[in-house]
Amino acid sequence: MGPNVKTSLLFVSLLVFSYLLYSANADDTRFDGYAVEHFQDVGAWGWIVSVNNVSDGPADMAGMNISVYMTSANPDEYPPGFIDPDIAVGDHVSVYGSLESTRPGDYHVLLVGSKKYYLKRNLN
Repeated sequence: MGPNVKTSLLFVSLLVFSYLLYSANADDTRFDGYAVEHFQDVGAWGWIVSVNNVSDGPADMAGMNISVYMTSANPDEYPPGFIDPDIAVGDHVSVYGSLESTRPGDYHVLLVGSKKYYLKRNLN
């Protein structure tokens, strides 16, 4: 197994572990920011977002780069949210999703668990 595959598997494992461990305590979050980088990995895909304004969630997220992503979970059990397919690097975006944290100050936003979750371009 090459280093990229190992890194990918570790990343996905951490995402799944954090979801399973913290999903019972997860809170929804809302913020806006800027799309920094698109990523697609084994079982997870989304964007790194530079957080600008936090309207719901920990204020210390402002200024951080946070992954906002979907996973390949059973849609009957974990309804998927929405990622706007037209987002490009630098776009102003709005986020609503499940805030996940593996430790204080380390945040991720999962867009699985509600059809209401989203990552979309903010056209304002």
